[in-house]
Amino acid sequence: MASVRKLFILVTFGVFSWLLLLFQLFGFFNFPLILHHADGLAIGEHRWSSSVWSILHLASAVISGILAKRHYNYLFGGLMLTDAMNNYFKYVIGLLTIFVTVADSWFEVETHRSIWMRYRALATRNGTILGLIGRDELARVLLRYFFAILTIVAVCALVEFTIYNQLTPGTQWHWFWLHNFYPYTFSHVRHVFHLLHISLMASNLRQLQRKLVALHQTGERERLEEYRALYGELWQINEGINELFGFSQACNIASSFAQMAFDLYWVYAMWQKQQRGVELQIFCFVPTPVIIGFLMHAAKKHQLEMDAVQGTVLDMNFGLDAEMVKLRFYFLHQLLRNRIKLTAKDIFDYDYTLIRTLVIVILTYVIIFIEIAD
Repeated sequence: MASVRKLFILVTFGVFSWLLLLFQLFGFFNFPLILHHADGLAIGEHRWSSSVWSILHLASAVISGILAKRHYNYLFGGLMLTDAMNNYFKYVIGLLTIFVTVADSWFEVETHRSIWMRYRALATRNGTILGLIGRDELARVLLRYFFAILTIVAVCALVEFTIYNQLTPGTQWHWFWLHNFYPYTFSHVRHVFHLLHISLMASNLRQLQRKLVALHQTGERERLEEYRALYGELWQINEGINELFGFSQACNIASSFAQMAFDLYWVYAMWQKQQRGVELQIFCFVPTPVIIGFLMHAAKKHQLEMDAVQGTVLDMNFGLDAEMVKLRFYFLHQLLRNRIKLTAKDIFDYDYTLIRTLVIVILTYVIIFIEIAD
């Protein structure tokens, strides 16, 4: 049984290291980062040689824009003004997301590196593997994360394969699909990378809450001060995550909105004109809501873990121990003043209210374009 568990951890950590390499190839960071099953995180220095991937993606986005301009008639020729505007909006915001993401990753490289450095420092002090997470728990967290990735990849691959088979080469829709494939894929991978950071932070908050529950039973004074310091460390890591994914994820959410609004508009336009392909257009709508759903579910878990930490501190009863009561008050004040939450540069919070906002904005967008078209 022990050998099976060790093999499971080895495989999980190995897959995770390869996944980190994939994120590096997308230009999300430019320093070596590997997770060893025995030694934990290995974090290298910033490498200019690894920055070639960021430059490559910038160049690819520029080339994509130049090709779109050259193929303007293939992409937008013959369309009504509203149809062309809708297509143009989706493509341009997809390219803009790539530029902003690469810029965020480039300028926030030290912030990103500090996130992993803080996780490693916490692990060293607490005898864990990543932050407050032990090996077995991290393997379970990563397994759930891999399941989410496999689901997303399966859905996206099925949709793209169906589009590839059903679109006639040389048609306008075929050209548009080819030009949007790169921005579309880049957007999804960025969402998946953000999902990783949210899942790891939620798991660290869960471990802190378990420590606080155990502390309530023992009543060790010095432990409460130690856990208050741990919370401060996690808050700094979370702020780093918000800084790293600030403007890029704001653009990425806008890009996802554009993708969903685009598909809904064309479903209506095709249905109204009684054109073929309505079913395929509905099929194209599926991947983005699936990814946003996973992201919002992880954000909700993150919020619930934070609520659990706060609730545990609130429920602590130290009776007549004045020193413990004072430390508890300081901790509660810290929780209220520096609450751990997910934001995009304070533009919006990552929670289920974002879905409601997206639905309202998408419906408004579609209705406006339909009214203009009519």
